[in-house]
Amino acid sequence: MRIIDTHAHIDLPEFKGEHERVIRRAREAEVVGIVNVGFDLVSSNRSISLAKNNDFIWATVGIHPHEAKSWDQKTADMIKVLAKEQKVVGLGEIGLDFYRNLSEPDIQRKCFIEQLELAKELDLPIVIHNRDASGEVMRIIEEHKPKKLLLHCFSGDMVVARWAFEKGYLISFGGSLTYPKNEWLEGIAMAVPSNLILVETDCPYLSPVPLRGRRNEPSYIRHTLIKLANIRKVPIDEIAEITTQNAIRFFGLELSEQKKK
Repeated sequence: MRIIDTHAHIDLPEFKGEHERVIRRAREAEVVGIVNVGFDLVSSNRSISLAKNNDFIWATVGIHPHEAKSWDQKTADMIKVLAKEQKVVGLGEIGLDFYRNLSEPDIQRKCFIEQLELAKELDLPIVIHNRDASGEVMRIIEEHKPKKLLLHCFSGDMVVARWAFEKGYLISFGGSLTYPKNEWLEGIAMAVPSNLILVETDCPYLSPVPLRGRRNEPSYIRHTLIKLANIRKVPIDEIAEITTQNAIRFFGLELSEQKKK
């Protein structure tokens, strides 16, 4: 079985001094790839460093809506430079967060739009963060028409999901799919076309059942896959390979096993 964790943050302080052990456990759990996601300049740089030092880790770079207040021309120029690094496979996570509003909504919109345009300029896939902002996220995406887009840790309703399906955008499920209070997500997980579905951990956050309360890590992604396989009534090996192939195609990944052939 092959699994790709399409959204992780193992550069964060929660993993300090444990990278080797976390990576070893991921490999033992049949994780063959990790996309480590940037959310500001510091984390974007750390993600690139991790990717350069590990053949099965890739990076994305970007400014999260919480950090949109830091967006200016200098930051934009630096993100553009980082986005051209060899192991960078996407721009993100970017988007809107009207739940916490740690940056003013208008500032979030500006940061989001300019990064969407940058991704189009550089022909990079986009990783979207959306919390309590679905209408605005969809409106802005409709206006700017990115080619390749992923709605990470999907939390929208079926209206948003069907909009994504029609556009050919991918949807990713994390540990929240396993939570009893999120049973409504199961209908969406069942409805997603096979070519548009991914899995992630968003670690160190959102540990799946039965590991809630612990720091999440890539090896725990198996629990999300098991839940997804049960919902879709397919073997876990099958959904693992479907999501792996989708991740390879979406991010343009070349696994180390492919390089050896």
